[in-house]
Amino acid sequence: MRRPKRGEHVVSYSEILRVIGQYVERAHLTEVRVLETDEGLILQGLVTQGERSGERDTYQLTTDDLRALIEDAQAMRGKRM
Repeated sequence: MRRPKRGEHVVSYSEILRVIGQYVERAHLTEVRVLETDEGLILQGLVTQGERSGERDTYQLTTDDLRALIEDAQAMRGKRM
């Protein structure tokens, strides 16, 4: 995967995993698998709430999607201050 950049710096895997964790919590997933591809990441997990509870779901996150998640997380941290 070509990791997204923030300014001139490549985003660390720890920051990518942090936003993936937030995404997993919002999607109410458990038993999560993370697969890295050339285009980004694929998440697979078991839905724990809502109409689809008990079903497995798959999400594909491109580097642009990851960049947007990182920007959203930074904006939320800014609001908490």
